[in-house]
Amino acid sequence: MKHINQLAQQLQVSPEIVRNVCQILDLEISGDAVSEQIELQLVNLKAAATKENMTLEEAARHLLSMRDAHSESQCDRSFNKREYIKQRFGVDPETAAPDSFVGMLYQDTHRGTQLGELRHKVVLETSTLALEEFVFNGTGTDLTADEYTQAQERINSRIDNDFFAKVNWGEGSHPLLVGTSAQQPKQLKSSQTKTGQSPKK
Repeated sequence: MKHINQLAQQLQVSPEIVRNVCQILDLEISGDAVSEQIELQLVNLKAAATKENMTLEEAARHLLSMRDAHSESQCDRSFNKREYIKQRFGVDPETAAPDSFVGMLYQDTHRGTQLGELRHKVVLETSTLALEEFVFNGTGTDLTADEYTQAQERINSRIDNDFFAKVNWGEGSHPLLVGTSAQQPKQLKSSQTKTGQSPKK
């Protein structure tokens, strides 16, 4: 425990400011002393306030507003089954009879939440597996070998026409291409197709 007067000297503020800050942030003061944990919080707050050219009280109010905004955003993002049913059907499900339509729906919302979580995981897993299939095998399950080759040719053609053909190289040679042949884009394309794996059979 540290006496408020000592802490005030350490923070270079008046003891009254220390009390105000503790009150703003709802930090406990035992008589005229604070715990080591609260002392550390106030020392850190003072360092942040100094860095931002704020007073200790301004920093405390700013921290409080940030906490409030965070807790509000947490509330806004969470799914409230009771509020959903009230909004959807105009009846508070907790006052509705358990065997009524709304009461039964309210009991089913737990299963609905579980299904939603499961569906989210399945979507993530299948999209990851599809991406893995494409990366390692170069094709999706719906493409034949010919379709894959045509798609690869379209991609290479778009790279040549939409990118390399439209680059403004200026009057002279591009600095990065000095000493290389003018056919570098073609070389890039051909080396790229050589390293790609063949489609799954």
